[in-house]
Amino acid sequence: MSLRARFTERIEEARLVHVDARVLAYHLVGREPLAGLSRLLLEGVRSGRVRAQTSAISLYQLLAEPYRRAEVEKADRAARYLSAFPGLEVVPVDVPVARRAAQVRARLGGRAERSLQIATGLHADADVFLTAGSDLRRIVGMEVVNLEAFVADGGEQAGEP
Repeated sequence: MSLRARFTERIEEARLVHVDARVLAYHLVGREPLAGLSRLLLEGVRSGRVRAQTSAISLYQLLAEPYRRAEVEKADRAARYLSAFPGLEVVPVDVPVARRAAQVRARLGGRAERSLQIATGLHADADVFLTAGSDLRRIVGMEVVNLEAFVADGGEQAGEP
């Protein structure tokens, strides 16, 4: 089975996929082969075959760099794209998510953004946390699928729930 087919099968069997900001960033900048996999994900989301969400913190993560470089139009396009993408729920950070993020950060350390992403997925009972470029391998309660590791392992990578 091809890498694309294994990836499609994995995300389509998930009840809910939480999409980390870096996956979306690779899609927006077109970094292959990761952009190809994120394209498959978003095609599945658009068609309704994949139920997916991301945290509102993803907007912050995606827009900070274009704003820093004074690329306001680029940031605005990315914000419109993400906010209006059919089938992709952008989940606000509310009090329960913030509390859970604090618990996650106390256990795992790392940056607040990562803790907020994980907490958003856990709060919604996502069964897959889709990420890239992270050393994250396991989250109790969610399978971690790291696009970079997935590609490197030929589609065999999967974190334990």
